[in-house]
Amino acid sequence: MRLRHLNIGLALGIASVILQTTVFDRYLDPFGVAPDFVLLVVVAASFQLSEDAAMLLGFSAGLLTDLLGNTLLGVWALVLTVAGYATVRIRQRVEGNAALTLLSVFGLTVGGELLYAILGTLFGQQVFSDVNAFKKVLLAAVYNLVLAAAILPLTARLMKRDPAVGVWP
Repeated sequence: MRLRHLNIGLALGIASVILQTTVFDRYLDPFGVAPDFVLLVVVAASFQLSEDAAMLLGFSAGLLTDLLGNTLLGVWALVLTVAGYATVRIRQRVEGNAALTLLSVFGLTVGGELLYAILGTLFGQQVFSDVNAFKKVLLAAVYNLVLAAAILPLTARLMKRDPAVGVWP
């Protein structure tokens, strides 16, 4: 694994947490739902990283989200670690196909949001007691799908892979 790519991923993770907690959660929430920008950045960076680096990025960004947010400590860390790992596992199947890549971002967002809701409910946050829980999950996934059109190419450019090597060692 190249340290430079992990550092770029971690910097993107920190920037996404800052944007999520300051801008998206407070000002950009049409229909009462904000995009899950941290999840999107973790997925986008995980398309370029190895398994270990993707899980480290997911855990770090999730832990920082938990520390700055009003959720139980460790829930987002677990969700984003799973999202990073799942992204690496499906990367070879969707690589080179833009439609499948965007569809995978949508699916990973829905999966991540549902996992967060299930874990939050198990640990007493009662996420599913909200009548609009599934609406919020689907809207966040749609927002991430729209944002992914800009974030995926930007992340790929920042974390250039060597085509001769393939995925990161």
